[in-house]
Amino acid sequence: MMKSLKNIFLSSLLFSASALAQVSDPVLMTVNGKEVKRSEFEYAFNKNNSNLVDGGQTVEEYLPMYIDFKLKVAEAEALGLDTIASFREEYSKDRAQMAEDYLIDPNFVEKEAYRVYAKDSATIGKDGFLKLSHIVLVARQKEDKTLIASLKARIDSVYTMLQAGKTFEEVAVEFGIPARALEPFEIIRGQAYPEFEAAAFALADGEYSAPFESPAGFHIVKRISSRPFGSFEEYKPAIMDMLEQQNIRQKARIVRGKQLADEFGGGLTPTEALAREDSLLESKYPEFGNLMREYYDGLLFFEVSTREVWNKAQNDVEGLEKFFKKNKKKYKFETPRFRGAVIQANTQANLDDIKSMIAGKSVGEYKSVIDANLPKDSMRNVRVEIGVFAIGDNAWVDKLAFGQGDGGKLRKGFTVVELEGGIIEKPESYVDVKGAVTNDYQKFLEDKWVKSLRKKYKVKVNKEVLKTVNNH
Repeated sequence: MMKSLKNIFLSSLLFSASALAQVSDPVLMTVNGKEVKRSEFEYAFNKNNSNLVDGGQTVEEYLPMYIDFKLKVAEAEALGLDTIASFREEYSKDRAQMAEDYLIDPNFVEKEAYRVYAKDSATIGKDGFLKLSHIVLVARQKEDKTLIASLKARIDSVYTMLQAGKTFEEVAVEFGIPARALEPFEIIRGQAYPEFEAAAFALADGEYSAPFESPAGFHIVKRISSRPFGSFEEYKPAIMDMLEQQNIRQKARIVRGKQLADEFGGGLTPTEALAREDSLLESKYPEFGNLMREYYDGLLFFEVSTREVWNKAQNDVEGLEKFFKKNKKKYKFETPRFRGAVIQANTQANLDDIKSMIAGKSVGEYKSVIDANLPKDSMRNVRVEIGVFAIGDNAWVDKLAFGQGDGGKLRKGFTVVELEGGIIEKPESYVDVKGAVTNDYQKFLEDKWVKSLRKKYKVKVNKEVLKTVNNH
């Protein structure tokens, strides 16, 4: 009896939890039988609207676009695109990268970064960074007493000139010291010879030292300015970059693995605990679940759209030409165009060779004919521009086809330029207005495809749940 009551009690708890979950995030729609929760739709809707500057769309305006997106994902899954090895590898690799921040101990990384900052702050101390310029006479042979005496006399002369009002730059010119030797640099305590630091840190901004000797030679140093060691937030990006190079994330992952092993219990190793946590990320962290769902669907959407629409719109020559002829009245020129080739060459003979190659060919064939017949070592001797040109598009077309302007500049070494082709009053082929026709044909294919998907897959929207989007 007690066992039965316990089972009833547990069942009621499970039912209550399930009911609560359903109420808190109800199903907004189904697409081909696949549920879309309200939170998933809200994530997409809010993200889409945040990228718009004109106030965005209403839920009702966005809904059809979202349904079309989901229909394309359903089609991709029906075609098995989600089972292709390349898709699964790309998704798994990118998911692992996106999951990384959830599988490390961020506190460990933060503490390590601050430890580095505190250590550097203590090393640099209250003196901070000094910005200096200096004149140095290098003493490479310390045992040469004559040389040392000469250098000392020279640095003393430099100092005398500085005291007389000369600038560092003026003195450098007079003594033949390269300008680059005076370029400012920064130091902190512990970076330079003790003699150098003693002189530099004793100066005030704008002052220069008396001559002094270090193991490197003879110096006069000028203190330009100083700055204190900055805040942790200021240095944090640079510290994090350094820690990344030292595999700090791997260390933080190990720490997190030990924490998770303790949390899960059951004798799991840190590696096993990390694997379990990884498998729970989508359900444990809604923002990660939404991100990965968006990425998964986005990959499928891109792949299926490329196959069904984008590649066809770009490469279906027969379809493009047929579409152009059917909608020919839509495509017009405001002014006549020159359709053909602008040929420049270093000799008339080389230009005539190109003209012979394309003689009797359509403009659409020019490129393939030239590519097939022009030897590679001859390409530097000619330049061919093929297309449909309006006045103002090409200076040579303006002059030679339309009688306007003085022409352009010939490429260096070229001596002749001619046109091959003719003037057309209106488009005669899709190639003449390829950009516009391709865009329109893509939209035509897209609309046709979406209509077929709406017939193929059932979509059911819960209007009552839709009313609660961003309002619950």
